[in-house]
Amino acid sequence: MRTPSRRLASVVATLLAASIGAGLLVGSAAASGQVGVASSSYDDEIADARKEQAQTKQDLDDLESQLEDTDAAIVEANRKLQALEDRLPGLREELDLAQERYDSAVLEQQIVADKLEAAQAQDEALTEQIAKDNDRIGSIRDAIAIIARDSYTGEELTSLGVVFGAQSSDEFVEDYAARDAAARVQANALAEMEQIAAVNRNRETRQEAVREEIERLKLEADRLVAETEAARQVAEEKKAEVEDALAEQRELQAYLESQRASYLAQQERLESQQRAVRNELRDLLAKKAAEEAAASATPVGRGVMNFPTKVPYITSSYGMRYHPIYHYWRLHAGTDFRAYCGTPIYAAADGKVLWASWRAGFGNQVMLDHGTYAGDTLASSYNHLTRYAVSTGQTVLQGDLLGYSGNTGSSVACHLHFEVYVNGSTVDPMTILGPIP
Repeated sequence: MRTPSRRLASVVATLLAASIGAGLLVGSAAASGQVGVASSSYDDEIADARKEQAQTKQDLDDLESQLEDTDAAIVEANRKLQALEDRLPGLREELDLAQERYDSAVLEQQIVADKLEAAQAQDEALTEQIAKDNDRIGSIRDAIAIIARDSYTGEELTSLGVVFGAQSSDEFVEDYAARDAAARVQANALAEMEQIAAVNRNRETRQEAVREEIERLKLEADRLVAETEAARQVAEEKKAEVEDALAEQRELQAYLESQRASYLAQQERLESQQRAVRNELRDLLAKKAAEEAAASATPVGRGVMNFPTKVPYITSSYGMRYHPIYHYWRLHAGTDFRAYCGTPIYAAADGKVLWASWRAGFGNQVMLDHGTYAGDTLASSYNHLTRYAVSTGQTVLQGDLLGYSGNTGSSVACHLHFEVYVNGSTVDPMTILGPIP
């Protein structure tokens, strides 16, 4: 018996329960939030929730049917791969967002750094200009001092002193012009010195503002350095997470591919064993039909059999099934009925137990011979039972207890796999069974 993927069933069942709960909560919220809403609207919401519940359950049943005969390790690897592939787009988005934040932080940090550099350069230029103009003021002061010393030689002069002290009119004019020129130069120098001092006071005010801006930019730069480093670490973590996920994805894909040939070979062996069981049945029925002198005149058709469970609920019908992992088609040669572990299973029609034994793939199987109908032999099998209530050679009547449902053989969950054979070949059981009660 192959170990079933109970983790798969648990995960899907959890999702099912969450889906059902969400649907019912929606209906409840709508009813409580809208006083006076017509009861038909409330009934529609309940009907929609139940329909969603039934569809989700059917999806689970279909998945279990599709994965029947599949090794649990392969099912688990595929589950992980699907979960990973569902996660990857979100991880890539998180990585892109983290990278964008890092790039934005780097850009903002560069802008602040450029502003800081410009402010520091402006501060240095102002310092240099202030120093240069202070030197100019010093030079002007020295020049004024020289002019004052040369002009007055430390004595107080008057206009008459200038006139009467001259030796000639030419000397008077020359001396007066020199003194007037010196006075104008001195006045101009004083004006220039005052102008330079005023400009420097403005520069010092600007420099004070620039230095305050420099301090603010330094604090902002420090903050951005920390933010950029944090953004870089987040981006690296997201990148590592994506790389790990991609590596795991490649590993799971490689594992599934490595198991493909082995799985398909195993399936071929299993199907060969199941064909052998059906061929054995065909031979027995053909021999029996040839030995019987009389046969029922009733042809094999709908209503000849009853359902093998008291509350029949079909989880998977007869027909071709597509394997969701290895992508190939195969025949599902019976009808699956929901039958939780230990559910009683009953004979669909009168017959004789050809065998009650373990058979490859089918697990614990009860095979019933129902005789000949208008020349056609009819048989049915009840598979994956946990235990028997009949034994080989026993005659049973329609509705007699045959055994209890289980999870033996190539099964992923407790259920009843029911097959019907006409002349030893499987047919759709729904063409033989009566209407669902």
